[in-house]
Amino acid sequence: MELKIDLPEDLVIPPLEEFSYICNGEVTKVKCNNTIYRDEDKIIATPYDIIYSISLENLVRNKTRGRKYNRWSYYVNKYKLTIEPIEFSIIIRTGAIISIFVDGLDINEISGDVVIKEFKISGSRDYEKIIDKLQDVNPRLIVVKKESFVFTISAYKVVYIDKNLQNIMKEFIGYKRMDCEKLVIKDYTRICYISSTFS
Repeated sequence: MELKIDLPEDLVIPPLEEFSYICNGEVTKVKCNNTIYRDEDKIIATPYDIIYSISLENLVRNKTRGRKYNRWSYYVNKYKLTIEPIEFSIIIRTGAIISIFVDGLDINEISGDVVIKEFKISGSRDYEKIIDKLQDVNPRLIVVKKESFVFTISAYKVVYIDKNLQNIMKEFIGYKRMDCEKLVIKDYTRICYISSTFS
């Protein structure tokens, strides 16, 4: 089942490879005319990090040094980045690891920044209950991978896209982003199951 790009932000979640291409109506690794270059910058935090730091400003102070600290302090201020109360609660309740990406994107030589939050959980518990809890952070996309009795769930929300990028990203609405074994849509959130063990 194909997961299509319905909104500009759908192009960038899950986060793209360093080089991606858009050919014949889909995002692919096969080189062609429409090129996307991604310059990744991210910070990762465990539930312990979140409890210890309380705020994103403190997290940046505790987890980074030197030039990375300077960059992330700038990102936090420029993009008004925070750990929202509901996000804090979900991270603590589920044990999710949060990654915040501030990616520089170049799409056909038009460049800008994209900010993405990923909440990731791995385990062997009832994954449908985890999915329900993750929906509280209002993700645009949840990707569920399952192998035997172990699952990995990643919930993605896009918190910022430069306007010049949004304009060119609109050109790819309707294109295929990825394949899902099963696709469920709940309100704003799209849930993509990508293992053949789902029925």
